Amino acid sequence: MGRRLAVVAAALGMALAGLGSPMAARAATAQRSDLPSGNTEYRTIADYEADMAELVDEHPNLVKPITLPNKTSSGRTVHGIEISRNVHAKDGKPVFVTVGMHHGNEWPSGELTMEYAVDVVENASRPEFASLLAKARLVVVPVVNVDGFIANKRQTATKVDMNRNYGFGWLPISTGGAAPWSEPETRNIQWLLSTRQATTFVTQHTCIQVVLYPPIQLKAGPTQDVARFQDLGTRMAESYGPSYRALDSAHDYETTGEAIDWAYFATRGLAFTNETCPDEGVERTYETQVADAYEGHRGAMLKAFKSTADPAQHSVISGKAPQGAVLRIAKDFPMYTQPYEQPDGTVRPTEFPTSLTSELEVTDPSGRFSWSVNPSERPIPPYQKDGLKGNQTGFYTEPWTLTCERPDGTVLQNVPVNVGLGKTAEVDLQACARNFQQ
Repeated sequence: MGRRLAVVAAALGMALAGLGSPMAARAATAQRSDLPSGNTEYRTIADYEADMAELVDEHPNLVKPITLPNKTSSGRTVHGIEISRNVHAKDGKPVFVTVGMHHGNEWPSGELTMEYAVDVVENASRPEFASLLAKARLVVVPVVNVDGFIANKRQTATKVDMNRNYGFGWLPISTGGAAPWSEPETRNIQWLLSTRQATTFVTQHTCIQVVLYPPIQLKAGPTQDVARFQDLGTRMAESYGPSYRALDSAHDYETTGEAIDWAYFATRGLAFTNETCPDEGVERTYETQVADAYEGHRGAMLKAFKSTADPAQHSVISGKAPQGAVLRIAKDFPMYTQPYEQPDGTVRPTEFPTSLTSELEVTDPSGRFSWSVNPSERPIPPYQKDGLKGNQTGFYTEPWTLTCERPDGTVLQNVPVNVGLGKTAEVDLQACARNFQQ
């Protein structure tokens, strides 16, 4: 109980008594590990929140807090942080989102996710991170299933596996929830990825040695970006160790309603489930699952962060607009579950709306901007209005709608923007420029 009391004391402000930061106070209770935080034991939810608050307080221009919009089923708030140079600017950088603990009893997944955030922030001036933070953003939510974590259970407080509740390809299995997107925890991740240009998404899990990517069902067939998935997935797996492999999730085991399937087919950002685990026969402890695993995890995340910043892995919208203008891109489209028996006895998919939107503020006096976005070309999905249509190879020609607005929200111009992977689209916003000062 000594460590727990020390944690509570730190959270209540023991820094004033000379014990330093919450992370330092915890590390002082035992010999420090080689982890970025120095921790030697698992965090509590209070620890996670204190550590994120500390990073925000000590690095206000580098780290900002994120509060996800939906409270958990038990009424708890889900917190995260965003990390980048000039973090408060809406500057159009590509985004790397990584989250932990979809499953509340997979504690190492939250620890590895949080340790990487600490590492990036504390070493932000080192060349490998400084360059990335100038080009991209890192979003970290270490505990997405807070109720499950506190109860040390895989599922949410409503006994739903939130990684079976995402709407795309959903089926009414026993742990899938009452309906697609029925759980607030799942809707939080939907919001997180729908409101920023996340060109890479990693959800961390335990306990096998594998990096997984879509699809999650064999009948869906390979994705349109299978070569890109294989490339980054294989390189991440190599960082974790020689016994790790990368493959599509369906060939590991088939599931329904998972985060990575929805994330890819909605946004075309690369989405992975990274599973870490000690070698067979090795006892699962904090040391073997977190401390010993971190070096490999760090290497894998560095590769994902570099991929996020790589212009070949996203698209760019550029142009010239009035200084002070707000630019917004958006698109709306339907997506579908798998076919299943409906209350009226028919077998058909359920449709749900998907809306993507993000914004940029034009700050350069010249008005020039360069905005890193996911391609407008959305992969044709295997789950459609009339049922399963697997082995798709094409893309919807589906433009972003770009609006140029005054800061008060007055829309001055709408422009459709089609832009392919690795390409740049130059937009003409002269009408916005003419009317901006009127």
